[in-house]
Order: sequence, then C-alpha cells, then structure tokens
Amino acid sequence: MILFAVSLLYCEIGHSQNDFMTLTSSDFIKGLDNKDFLRKKLTENGFTVVAKNGKDSIQNDVSEYWQFKSLLYVDIIYTPGKENFIKVAVNESFTGFPDRLIQSFPRKKMEGREEHVSAVKVTPTNKKISYSLVFARDSNNVRVAIWFDQPYYFFQYKVENKTE
Repeated sequence: MILFAVSLLYCEIGHSQNDFMTLTSSDFIKGLDNKDFLRKKLTENGFTVVAKNGKDSIQNDVSEYWQFKSLLYVDIIYTPGKENFIKVAVNESFTGFPDRLIQSFPRKKMEGREEHVSAVKVTPTNKKISYSLVFARDSNNVRVAIWFDQPYYFFQYKVENKTE
C-alpha cells in the first residue's frame, strides 16, 4: 500500500512539472559563432528540426527552425560575412525558462549602463516594455532583444559590430 502511494505521488509530481532545459543565454551566444555546438545542445534538450534551408547560391544563408513540444521555438539564421542571429520564442506556460535566460546572460549591462539583471522581469503584465541587454566582446557586441507578445516571450540574440 505504501509503495502504491509513493509511486502515485511520484507520477503526479513528475507530470505536473515543466520539462527542464539546460539551455542558457551563454549557450545561445556561443551558438552565434558555432552552429554545431548549438545543434548539439538543442538535440540534447529534446528539440527537433521542423524546417531547414540549406545554403542559397546567392546569399549563402543557412536557416534552421527547431521546436520543443510546441512550447519553445528556436530560429537560427546564419549569413556568413553579414549577420547571424538566433530568435527564441518561449510559450508563457513554460514558466521559469524566460527568467533563467535573463539571469544567465554573461554581462549585466543594459542600454549602455550597468544594471542588475535581477531587476529585469519579463512578465505579460506590461506588453509594451522591451529590453535590450548587451555583452561587449573584443571586436563586436552581442545583443539580446527581449519582448513579450502573447502568448510568447521572445529573445533575439545578434552579433553586431561595435560601430553599429
């Protein structure tokens, strides 16, 4: 009887929790320069490729679209010599993950001034507020634009030259 109660409790707890993602903002930033690294991380976390466009003979773009249980979507766009960006859409029902992406951003710099990232809260209560976090590297900056458009939180990671 005790064994039955424990197994029932374990199943109820396991099914009521969100799936856990090991992905962080640092992973997405590293993925801007290393698409194989990001592909491996996405696969390890249970993502599947839903669409893939190979190299275009004119622009040489590579586009990949990944999905996790209709809760998380990752669009990866690589344009060699121009712009690479990764756009992450997180369904609002996947609680905790948007805040973890903010907390795992490498530098705590917002709009050119030092800020505590803990002050940045992505909540659906004010849909008009968007954030832009910046991580300065030697030759360029990594910027993540963050906004909410119901029912998704969006994080767009982009590498830009320091002159932009």
